[in-house]
Amino acid sequence: MLMKVVLAPTRAGFGGLLRNYVGFYLSGFFGFIQNSADILQAVLLAIYHGLLQAKKKAITDLVCYSDSLHCINLIKGPPMKFHTYVVLIQDIKELIGQINVTICHTLREGNQCADFLVKLGASLDIDLSFRASSPEGLQSPLSIDATGTFFSRV
Repeated sequence: MLMKVVLAPTRAGFGGLLRNYVGFYLSGFFGFIQNSADILQAVLLAIYHGLLQAKKKAITDLVCYSDSLHCINLIKGPPMKFHTYVVLIQDIKELIGQINVTICHTLREGNQCADFLVKLGASLDIDLSFRASSPEGLQSPLSIDATGTFFSRV
């Protein structure tokens, strides 16, 4: 599962996808957050909806990749009482306790499929949409990911 978030000046979108161990697309989702440009909220929503989708599909073993190390640290860190998104973080932690999840950091370049869905979410006025088949235009990034294409960082 890959999560990614992108922001336009006043539009925040989130998105992600579930794939099997060989990279085959299982489902994807994207959404638009009205009246917000908060990247932290968008990343946490992407992780939450991805984990919730995995639970609904009865996926019991999952590796969740995010390019936000800050969000990963909030989720893996100790419980907190005072944080803007404490309820959302707690909801994510509860989902993690219900299924076997490993949360990993990935570089932005390794998150192209999720990035595609995020941009789709930010461009539409849909709060949340799930897709059983990959949207038009996602096939190329899926193929690149499946072949293990290496991107060097300069």
